[in-house]
Amino acid sequence: MGSPPGTHLPQALLPLLRQGLTGLPQALEGVAQALKAHRAYLFRLEERQGTWYTSQLAEWAGEGVSPQIQNPALQDLPMEEAGYGRWLRRFLANQSVGGPVAAFPQEEQPLLLAQEIQSLLVVPIFVEGRLWGFLGVDDCLRERQFTQEEEALLRLLAEALAQTLELWERTRWLGFLVEASPFYLARLSPEGRLLHANQALRQAFPQGVSLPLGNALAEPGSPKTHFARGKRAVAWTLVAVPGPGGVALEVLALGVDVTEREEAEAREQRWNAFRKNLLRIYETLMAEGLSDSIFGLILDAALDTIPSAQAGSVTVLMEDGCYHFVAARGYDLRALRQVCLRPEEPLSLTGHQTAQVFTWRELARFNARLDPERRRVMEEAGRVGEIKAILSVPVFLAGERKAFLYLDNFEREDAFTPLDRELAQAFASQLGLLLRRMELEGRLHHLAYHDPLTGLPNRLFFLEKLAQALQEDPEGLALLYLDLDGLKLVNDLDGHAAGDEALRVVAARLRASLRPRDLVARQGGDEFLVLLTHLKSPEEAVAVAERLLEVVRLPIPLRERVYHLTTSIGLVLGAPGLSPGELLQRADLALYRAKGEGKDRLAFFEAHLQEALRREMELVEALRQDLEREEGLNLAYQPIVDLEAGKPVAMEALLRWRLAPPGEFIPLAERHRLMGALGRFVLRRACEEQARHGLPVHVNVSPQELLDPSYPAQVAQVLEDTGLSPPALVLEVTESTLIPDERGRDATQSLKVLRALGVKVFLDDFGSGHSSLERLSTLPVDGLKLGQAFTQALGSPPDPQSPAARVVGAVLALAQALGLEAIAEGIEDEATLAYLKALGFRLGQGYLLGRPSPLYSEER
Repeated sequence: MGSPPGTHLPQALLPLLRQGLTGLPQALEGVAQALKAHRAYLFRLEERQGTWYTSQLAEWAGEGVSPQIQNPALQDLPMEEAGYGRWLRRFLANQSVGGPVAAFPQEEQPLLLAQEIQSLLVVPIFVEGRLWGFLGVDDCLRERQFTQEEEALLRLLAEALAQTLELWERTRWLGFLVEASPFYLARLSPEGRLLHANQALRQAFPQGVSLPLGNALAEPGSPKTHFARGKRAVAWTLVAVPGPGGVALEVLALGVDVTEREEAEAREQRWNAFRKNLLRIYETLMAEGLSDSIFGLILDAALDTIPSAQAGSVTVLMEDGCYHFVAARGYDLRALRQVCLRPEEPLSLTGHQTAQVFTWRELARFNARLDPERRRVMEEAGRVGEIKAILSVPVFLAGERKAFLYLDNFEREDAFTPLDRELAQAFASQLGLLLRRMELEGRLHHLAYHDPLTGLPNRLFFLEKLAQALQEDPEGLALLYLDLDGLKLVNDLDGHAAGDEALRVVAARLRASLRPRDLVARQGGDEFLVLLTHLKSPEEAVAVAERLLEVVRLPIPLRERVYHLTTSIGLVLGAPGLSPGELLQRADLALYRAKGEGKDRLAFFEAHLQEALRREMELVEALRQDLEREEGLNLAYQPIVDLEAGKPVAMEALLRWRLAPPGEFIPLAERHRLMGALGRFVLRRACEEQARHGLPVHVNVSPQELLDPSYPAQVAQVLEDTGLSPPALVLEVTESTLIPDERGRDATQSLKVLRALGVKVFLDDFGSGHSSLERLSTLPVDGLKLGQAFTQALGSPPDPQSPAARVVGAVLALAQALGLEAIAEGIEDEATLAYLKALGFRLGQGYLLGRPSPLYSEER
């Protein structure tokens, strides 16, 4: 008896285990011998567009049996069309096909018999879960049935083959990927010996690569990074492969070549530097125009753009037809200015249209052709004997070689790279375009950044310079905000043309009074801004501000008049972290304070101003809303008393507001032009409520109201609407209201119209203004109120011999002489009351006689 099939299993499997697919022929021979078959073979199955095809891949044939590996009928055989659909369905179901061929369906027999097959056994092969092919054996001499043990042996080999194929597939694409990858891939021994390297690594490092493996070996399985910069810049990832016991067997290395990326980044940085420097030149050209200093700036920018340049110079074609040195760095410019280079001489003109590098040899030949004096200057001041390489860049203007930029290196002939030449050429090309367009763009820049009336820089230009100064030296600068006082009078008297001329005069004076490094700009209207820089102390800023106050005060002769203007100045010092807008706002607050303190003066910004302004803006907005809604505003009434009878004869209406006392909100309303609306509210409310007390009502009138020509008509309308008799209304005005303002206006005519209506007019706080006695005698008034400051100055008890007592007596006598009613204000004690009664005052007002109070307790 022969040996059981299982005893031959190692002979079939060992070639696959040891050699992989290269051991397939031996494995096929082994399985054929184990199953006593005459042929063993491997077929591939592939599905293409819904049709399954099969092709024979490998075969072993015994002696006396015809091999079929070259049989074309067994290549790309369509299974269904060829009659082997049954086989395909069984394979897909992981079933075998076996037995005598004579027992097979008729359509399957021809092709099998043509191969002399009497019996066969085939089993499917699945790779990665998909039907891959089938493995089979033939018996060409006899009909036989294959046992389950024989099928199991064939399936075992098929499974081993499937595993080998899976490994082969993975190895095949992984090996291809490794070799085709642009990344550097290597296997290294723990000692650093290169075990394997892919093609990219071998090409980049033909001498091999040395990597620090210590960190990776210390932590097997944990990736470590390493950056190496030599001829190539490479970012490496190193992983030690752990073996049994965690000991590292080898190190896998993955390298990403970042050389081009770093070069691209460096290139972009260089181009950014080029653009930044070019922009700085452009700004300077627009602000200062073309001059020798601008060429120095051009040279500095070029040296900064091209680090290989260690020194340099600029020559410009002058009117004498020669190139002259106008800027130099690293050389004695004063000496070089003596040299005149003619266009035909090699250094100044070699015919090159673009940037070109010359070595010390060309430079030596050039210098040898110069006359002794020029050669001496070029050797001593120009250091031509030290230069190893010179990058010569022609600058064209409208097609003419107008200038040359020379960049020099003292160390190497090959110092300048292609990128250096590219940057230098781009720099020169752009510079040529910039210079050619300078005149036109200069005019456009001037229009955009300067005030057309005064020629001063405008607000936009000023803010840009302020932002720059804040970045460079915020603590060394100060901002002055100027507002002219009195320009409106010039416009009103002589027209806006005269006002414009006054602005030009003031602008010229301001500019002449500043240091060259300082900046004055016109903010708009009659406002100016001044930027002081490089200050050593705040006192410097104060000195400049006081000088500006003085020059504005100087007389301005215009046409047939001489005007005397003044200015108010708000001053703020720079500080880190402030934006131009914040600094300007602070200067504006300081200016607001200066104007509030009386104009023609200087005021510093203080932090509390910001809080005060915030409160003022909140109060103004609330006051506007309350006026619109007629809410939160009420009248209190203080009696005017007949001193003999002790009874009220009139009531003074006093405005009260829910959010602030009169001493705060009345000046606020005056500053924000709300007195007209407040006055109309008080007048109408006082007239409406007069019927409640039945006495004449006194109403205070502001200068803003009286200077409005329509005010008498407003009063007449209120009297008509409320039905109040005109004699029951008394308007109290201050003396300052009746003095002509800067435009020559006063309220005298309005008072005459009001008196003609039957309304009475009293002078309030008499004695605190500046009216002359002569003018008082002609004023259209019915009475006056002695200011309470005089009443309080009498003392308690009053001293009849005091200056205050004499003034009070004189005021009463004056009123009696003019036929005016006199009211004494501020009566707060019995002694003062008795003195004033004895003196002859018939009417009085004060806390002793009655405090201001509403007519009723409920709010309207």
